Amino acid sequence: MQSAIQKDGDAALLRLEGRFTFTDHEAFRQLINEFGDTPPQHLTIDLNAVTYLDSAAVGMLLLLREHFDRIRIVLKGGNSTVKELIRIAKLGTLFDLAE
Repeated sequence: MQSAIQKDGDAALLRLEGRFTFTDHEAFRQLINEFGDTPPQHLTIDLNAVTYLDSAAVGMLLLLREHFDRIRIVLKGGNSTVKELIRIAKLGTLFDLAE
């Protein structure tokens, strides 16, 4: 997985690319830590370039949700396989979903 963070005032965009799997656990934790103690009020996670998402990646997204429990987090895009896993995992109950 490759990633990039773009910050703009009280909003941030986290772009993920490639396969998002268990092997990305440490890198994803470091991404979360890059926000420090003052996270943005709005975070969009762009999944448009993610080609594969496994159950461990879903768990990492849930950890992110738990870590940033008071901010709005949007999961954006994703291919049909990624969207299906998001639907099956019922992530729409914890995250806002966008195309």
